[in-house]
Amino acid sequence: MIHPPIPPRVFVVASAVEVRAILSVLPAHDTPGTPCIALLSPADAGCFMGPAWWRALLAETEASLPAFLDCGTAAGRAAEALGLGLRHIVLHGTGRQADTIQRLAHTLSATCLPGRPPHWVVGPTPSPERLRAYIAGTNGPPIRPCPPVVATRGAV
Repeated sequence: MIHPPIPPRVFVVASAVEVRAILSVLPAHDTPGTPCIALLSPADAGCFMGPAWWRALLAETEASLPAFLDCGTAAGRAAEALGLGLRHIVLHGTGRQADTIQRLAHTLSATCLPGRPPHWVVGPTPSPERLRAYIAGTNGPPIRPCPPVVATRGAV
């Protein structure tokens, strides 16, 4: 399966407040020219918070954006995340375990990145103006519209 490229705007979020702040400044998904963005957990959050935490955070906020859980070098946590239905993970490192997780992700039509993409940290007190500026591309590379989101049953 060929995965779409990583969105040009990736936000690091660690709480429901941060996720909701991003969702509140986004236009509706069906609006033409909707920016293409993704969420990313803090570094190694899959190790110290666990995949269930990330899944619960996404469920609580009803975020339908691509959301990557950073599992650090923990292949077991990455496998756990995929088993819980998460479809976007980051697994650092190389070797047999990383190769196995890449193959597992591929069979599940999931995305497994080998490292963290360029990102912007939202922080505990997000500014709507700064979020809008980043999304609009006024403080980063130009942003392209996102293709329509196609939801698949059970995918988070």
